[in-house]
Amino acid sequence: MTIKLKAALKISTLTPDALVTKTKNMVALIVASPYFTSTAWPIPLASVDVAIDDLHTSIIAIPSNAAGAVSYMHEKKRVVIALFNVLRPIVELTANNTVDPKTVIESAGMEAVTLIGGTIVTELTLTALGNGIIEVQVPRKAGQKAFVYEYSTDAGITWQAFEHSKLQTVQLKNQTPASTLYFRFAPIGKSLGGYSQVKKVIVL
Repeated sequence: MTIKLKAALKISTLTPDALVTKTKNMVALIVASPYFTSTAWPIPLASVDVAIDDLHTSIIAIPSNAAGAVSYMHEKKRVVIALFNVLRPIVELTANNTVDPKTVIESAGMEAVTLIGGTIVTELTLTALGNGIIEVQVPRKAGQKAFVYEYSTDAGITWQAFEHSKLQTVQLKNQTPASTLYFRFAPIGKSLGGYSQVKKVIVL
């Protein structure tokens, strides 16, 4: 049986300075890794590097006490984290198509972890129904009795559970049109399973 691994970033709780250091190192490792030489990244790595530089510049600007400098820095931090959450699934996909996924994930500066429950959960389906309503639909596998549904408004930095249900289709209501929301879920069998990959949707 092939064991599939997830790539853990472990960056959401870092200070801005530490985030710059770690993500710079991750980009350098990905560029140098022999496993990603032909990978089609959804975001050019050079653009990710620019975003990290922008965060670093915003950190330097804080001592000047410019109006909004701290808020601007936190926005830049969110951008960097969001970009790495886009890169992470590509690292996982590449890794899990090799005979040594752990080595591939670690070559990108990420941590290889095995999900509780043993297998990666199939992704969820999101539908913007209009009037601020998002419908979430998930698959059910053998032994799964219920699901925990969560959403994020800050690209996965923080998560909020909005439903704990036996249903495979649920709705999140009263959301702001034109906002972007991120969703994930975890199945419950004898214990809480691993979280699905994250998907995003624009509210209508």
